[in-house]
Amino acid sequence: MNAVWKSASLLVPCALLSLGCGGEDGGDEVATKTYTVRFSPQVRGEALLCGTSYPDIGTSRGVIELVDFKMFVRDVTLIRANGERQALKLEQGTHQLESLALLDFEDATGLCRGGNAATRREVVGTAPAHDDYTRLEFKLGVPPEVNHLDAELAAPPLSNTSMWWTWQTGYKFLKLDLRSQENETFFFHLGAVGCTGSVGSGYSCTTESQTTITLTDFDPEQSQVVLDVAGLLSQTDVNRVPDGRTDMMPGCMSSASDPECPALFSQVGLSVDGSPLTVPTTFFRVR
Repeated sequence: MNAVWKSASLLVPCALLSLGCGGEDGGDEVATKTYTVRFSPQVRGEALLCGTSYPDIGTSRGVIELVDFKMFVRDVTLIRANGERQALKLEQGTHQLESLALLDFEDATGLCRGGNAATRREVVGTAPAHDDYTRLEFKLGVPPEVNHLDAELAAPPLSNTSMWWTWQTGYKFLKLDLRSQENETFFFHLGAVGCTGSVGSGYSCTTESQTTITLTDFDPEQSQVVLDVAGLLSQTDVNRVPDGRTDMMPGCMSSASDPECPALFSQVGLSVDGSPLTVPTTFFRVR
């Protein structure tokens, strides 16, 4: 299975990958159409950009500036008014492989680092052409079965080494790095934790950190998925300085014992033990 992800030219049946490679409509064939699902990082309605400071963030009303922001999404699915689900068949390329896509919101200006000037703010794929899509669903993260590939050998976008989490031998599903007044870098890195094993024998993780985001009132022709960083950090103190004993780093590295993690995990629909919660509309919403 790993060979599929090392070379995008090798094909394996979708059922083996468990990644959803088409719609569920088994009826008469319907013409397909290319859809673009757009993602818009913001701070309370203002575009989140490198080189710009944003005040009044979190419980300490801190000032933040973006350093890096990327995330993996997969199984992007459009849902019709009647409940019929149609998974996008993604265009394959640098940012999209099988049903997985890497979004990249930093452009290497200002404090931003972790990549180059190229950004990627959309997922592009085909689905049956219907005019009654009303909801969007996607999973946040890399599927467990390919989460432990070698980033230096994997095909793009899994070859992006800035998303490789060496100490967890897996990928960061969401990577948000910021600077605040008190912390040179404040982190939110979401990913599977407690992982043990090897490439040969496979891995197991105590917390897979898999979450599904469902958004209503979504029109693929008009809507955007807003990622509101002010909402994500609304219950978090971005100026909290770690004490070096119970808290080792500013922010959250997906540890259940980290005091910043529960509030941040809740914004993506997870408890720190990996169990699902209702996803609030403070971080993810439709515009």
